[in-house]
Amino acid sequence: MRLSSSFKDIVNNAIPFFDHLERDYFAHISEEKKKESLKKHSVLVADYFLKLSQKNEIEPVVNNLINDFINSFNFATSDNIKKWIKQIFVCSIVYHDLGKINPNFQKDRMQNSDFLSEKLELKHYHSFLGGFIFMNKFYQDILEDENLSADELQTLFFVLILFVNPIAKHHSSKLSIEDYFSKSVLDEAYSFLKYYNLYIEKDYATGIFLNFNIIENTFKEITDRSSYFPLFSLLKLSYSLLTACDYYATNEYMANIVVDDFGILTPELKQKIYENFKTKKSYNKDLFEKFKEYEDMPFSALKEQSNANLNCLRQKLNVEVISTLRQNPNALWYYIEAPTGAGKTNLSLACISELLQTNKNLNKVFYVFPFTTLITQTFQGIQETIDLNYNDMIQLHSKASFHSQEESKDGEYGTEKQLYLDNLFVNYPFCVTSHVRFFDILKGNEKNSNYLMHRLCNSIVVIDELQTYNPSHWDKILFFIENYARLFNMRFIIMSATLPKIDALSNTLKGKFINLTPNKKCYFSNKNFAGRIEFDFSLLEIPKPTKTDKEEYLHNLSDFMLKQAKGYYEKHGHSRILIEFITKNTASHFFRLIEESDGFKEYKRYILSGDILEPQRKKIINELKNDVYEKVIVVSTQVVEAGVDIDMDIGFKDRSLLDSDEQLAGRINRNASKKDCKVFLFDCDSSATIYGKDKRYQHQQHDKEIYSGFKEILKNKEFDRLYEKVFEDAKKEDWTDGAKLNNYIENFTRLDFNRIHSEFQLIEDNDSESLYIPLNIDIPEEYSKTQLTEMEILTENGSMVSGEKLFDKYISIIMNNETDFIHKQIDLKKLTGLMSQFTISIYPNIKNKLDGLFDDDRGRYGYLYLSHWEGFYNLHQGFNLENAEQNIFL
Repeated sequence: MRLSSSFKDIVNNAIPFFDHLERDYFAHISEEKKKESLKKHSVLVADYFLKLSQKNEIEPVVNNLINDFINSFNFATSDNIKKWIKQIFVCSIVYHDLGKINPNFQKDRMQNSDFLSEKLELKHYHSFLGGFIFMNKFYQDILEDENLSADELQTLFFVLILFVNPIAKHHSSKLSIEDYFSKSVLDEAYSFLKYYNLYIEKDYATGIFLNFNIIENTFKEITDRSSYFPLFSLLKLSYSLLTACDYYATNEYMANIVVDDFGILTPELKQKIYENFKTKKSYNKDLFEKFKEYEDMPFSALKEQSNANLNCLRQKLNVEVISTLRQNPNALWYYIEAPTGAGKTNLSLACISELLQTNKNLNKVFYVFPFTTLITQTFQGIQETIDLNYNDMIQLHSKASFHSQEESKDGEYGTEKQLYLDNLFVNYPFCVTSHVRFFDILKGNEKNSNYLMHRLCNSIVVIDELQTYNPSHWDKILFFIENYARLFNMRFIIMSATLPKIDALSNTLKGKFINLTPNKKCYFSNKNFAGRIEFDFSLLEIPKPTKTDKEEYLHNLSDFMLKQAKGYYEKHGHSRILIEFITKNTASHFFRLIEESDGFKEYKRYILSGDILEPQRKKIINELKNDVYEKVIVVSTQVVEAGVDIDMDIGFKDRSLLDSDEQLAGRINRNASKKDCKVFLFDCDSSATIYGKDKRYQHQQHDKEIYSGFKEILKNKEFDRLYEKVFEDAKKEDWTDGAKLNNYIENFTRLDFNRIHSEFQLIEDNDSESLYIPLNIDIPEEYSKTQLTEMEILTENGSMVSGEKLFDKYISIIMNNETDFIHKQIDLKKLTGLMSQFTISIYPNIKNKLDGLFDDDRGRYGYLYLSHWEGFYNLHQGFNLENAEQNIFL
């Protein structure tokens, strides 16, 4: 084989291999058109591979991965073996369907009358057979290369058999590496080599599979751990491109949809983003008109607390971030430490607009957040700030509905099948998603998340609120961030209001994160951030209540809160109170307590917790943002801490993590425009049940310096004092319970894709279930009444969405086997987005209390269906679990 150096040349040299076949083999059939030949499908797959590679600029990334992999060896020369690996990578995609020559596949699946069914252990399967043929084709070619050393041969044999796996698994739900192969299946597969004019002695053709462990051990003797991440990435990237190109090509044949737009930032769109960022919002227009003025403005002139000075500080912070980035345009990792309320989304958009101007090959943006509320809020903020539309942006999270684009310029609408492909492969330049979904792309082996891996190439990634997750994962997060940025030409922008630069946790990354806020202390200590509220610790002097006196404690707390609320109203003419509890049960109980109290009758009362459905949550936030009521009390759990853009007067919080306490404070006097705003910390429920394993919490409870100094840390925003202790802990061997990075990296040396995914879970509560509550809700603003009427899911008077009708519609779509697959998936995605409006997560303790109230028939479709909810659940208050415990609803 003549070794080529470019993707295009490799593809051109690979396609003629199909001409060896002397019979007509088909890849796909359709009732509406001529059968598609195996060669034609493979050519189409190769065409999509070249299009995706060109649009996403993937070839330089593959070169980086191969170079990084081979450079870990001590080969005298390496150009030859690098070319071989590149050939293997490309051809694993082009040749993935070689196994469709299986006569059973042709007879049974392709209805090809030229073939008779045979009794084969392979049955009608083609994936492994294709991998076997692919491997032996290259095995034969590699053996003919006299320029390869013995170590290079062993390396290529190991790589070659690994690349059988993306082929063998391309119809499976996940990628994994097999190390056991049935001799009888191998012997059977060997008989098919002759159809491609591959004449290899049987012992050689099957021996490389049967001796895989020997080859693997030999490979390990000549390499080190540094070679495994690029190899892992090459395999994942092969699987991503193989499955994506196969999907695109198959869809083009079956549905006549040709995809050319893969959602890449064009030069025109980059310029639009740059110009719109500077002009669309008045404060950004002011920023660039007075850039030098804000840069030279002394901090001493901004000490007085006022909304005007707060806005000047925000502008000065923007200038600092932009100026520092301009001095470091080629860095891979940036860090923004900014106080709560500093406008981190705007800061990140400033970075993006600058990076897109200075780095021409950056072509996609991922925004990554821990909460759906933050995703939705940021999505809207980005749209408004840089004037992007639904053709340019997508939300990717569990509650997102089917994403429909706006009308195209020529007045034509894309077909739903086209939109389905764009949704599936996230063909949008801007993607706003969750931490969990994003890191599943980086580490996961499931097909649906891996579809998107090739889109990471040359992207900008903004990660906000990283402190939300347990510190035990930070070393693994850094590991992935470091390697992907380095090898995939990615830029990472990490933001936090409390967490210092975490590159200190990495021996190889330490000092490489560019601090975009070098004067952070001047902002954090400024009264407009640090002095917007006063922390009051007087309630902490009251002992934590026992189970028997908790009721009295909550009554006393409500009396104290009412007194503060009335006093603030008398002085300022409005009184907006926010109180946060650690548990949903206590929040619900306290809410019912104030609902029944005469003292709170004048106040509009809300509860925000995980038990409150999305429609009610949105309604509450909108009313709070629009100042509908002068007297308001919001009872909440941690869901209010981030992503809820509200501005309250006084806060109360059951003390937990310092980060969490600070987040709650960020909801109070948000714009520094009010006086006498306080946050009262109290001690009601034990936070150890939630945070007990968190190293930050352990220091708060047991480190004398932190335990006695937490008041100063909160008052003066000195979170570094806590994190210095945590970072020191991270250097110790007992940092985590067996999940330390060195142990985790061992999974890469075994190429154990399952463990790489499963041993790094940002959310470790896997025992929650989705509960569907079939009440009626108002028509959500993102849905039209006409659309929902056509779906036949409205109530009799047509004014509300019926939860019961919606769920039954969902079942009918699942059970409908007459609709083609893509239309069915589209219909389901439309419905599941709407169904999320009726869904909450519950844990076993709540599920057990509701035992006997579920509809088992409807419960067979992925949800717990709560058939009897009246009397103990309503849209405004959530659950009344005390009633549930007394079984008064039975």
